[in-house]
Amino acid sequence: MQIAQIHPINFFIWNPDLHIFETEFFSLRWYSLLFASGFFLGRFIVVRSYKVENGYDNTVDLQMFYMVFGILLGARMGHILFYEPHLLQRDFLELFYFWKSGLASHGTALGILFGVAFYSYKITFKGNQLRIVDRLRRGYDYFQVMDRLIIVVALGCALIRVGNFINSEIIGKPTGKNYGILFAKPVEEYLKSQLPFVQEVVFKETGQLYQPGKPFLKTTIIFETEAYKEDRIRNSVSKRLGFVLPINVNERSHVINPLGSKVEHTFKRSANSFELHMDTVGVYRHPSQLYESLTYFLIGVLLYILWNKYRILLRPGSLLGLFLIMAFGGRFLLESFKENQVRFEGDLYLNLGQLLSIPFFIFGIYVFYRNLKYNSLFKTPQ
Repeated sequence: MQIAQIHPINFFIWNPDLHIFETEFFSLRWYSLLFASGFFLGRFIVVRSYKVENGYDNTVDLQMFYMVFGILLGARMGHILFYEPHLLQRDFLELFYFWKSGLASHGTALGILFGVAFYSYKITFKGNQLRIVDRLRRGYDYFQVMDRLIIVVALGCALIRVGNFINSEIIGKPTGKNYGILFAKPVEEYLKSQLPFVQEVVFKETGQLYQPGKPFLKTTIIFETEAYKEDRIRNSVSKRLGFVLPINVNERSHVINPLGSKVEHTFKRSANSFELHMDTVGVYRHPSQLYESLTYFLIGVLLYILWNKYRILLRPGSLLGLFLIMAFGGRFLLESFKENQVRFEGDLYLNLGQLLSIPFFIFGIYVFYRNLKYNSLFKTPQ
């Protein structure tokens, strides 16, 4: 077994506390705070943009309500329809349980587009004809409303992806190199579910490699200290230690045990602790959540700069089109760094995230270039 030295600066073990604070009756998670912060930041930016253009009134809050409603329903419905349609066989109402885990960004995008459409358009029937008319609230048509909202959508997406990183979800593929993130939280939670009376799991790097992209770790499992629990802990470890961690790397593994049941392990008891010590191997992965977060943040900054320069002179749909092109074009490329979200994606030439990004990318091109008779991309139609 060849062992090579590495520099600890090339990676770090990511095992954050998911809660900002937690009590018996109430808890607040970082993800929830970041998710909500996107809405609060969004309202501030949108209100300011309309005030600068002297176009603000109370209906701005109404458009934010339609957008939020579209986000909550669209994200959940997108996840169920795109990733877990089998849940509909159990309960059709799963489509609307937005408070449950499982939110899809492509569904979010559809929810925003349709939610704001309900805000902007009026549907009427005249005889046998269906008419869809833009209300032009405060003189802004649908695409002008979207141009101002899409800035905060980009920044909100950046915050949510940071929340995904804290939660260690939507993980990246193994780097196969001596850099990356080792996501320890999912492993700790899994070990707590598989072994009895686990209080904490601690992983420490050793500065040595098992293989490129796979560092040796010193792993300590800290159990509850009551003496009467010790026999059950020891029996469970002897039966399950070779199975609780995978031997080889798979799409969900972060720490592996290449030796299986043959791995050496020792129990240590002191006056204040009862611990199991063993050697394991970590898996460096791409922080794909941060790649996406940075992409959305830069897109949001660019859109804000363009709005700040042109404001009301923007050709309607310019910022929306740019967002769809850059966000979903970037998403298509960044998917190559991410693990598949569901197993059936392994049978596809492109994964589901890439396939779903293509229609949004094409729609973005249409929205951005639909008024080709105007010479300037940012010229107001006459």
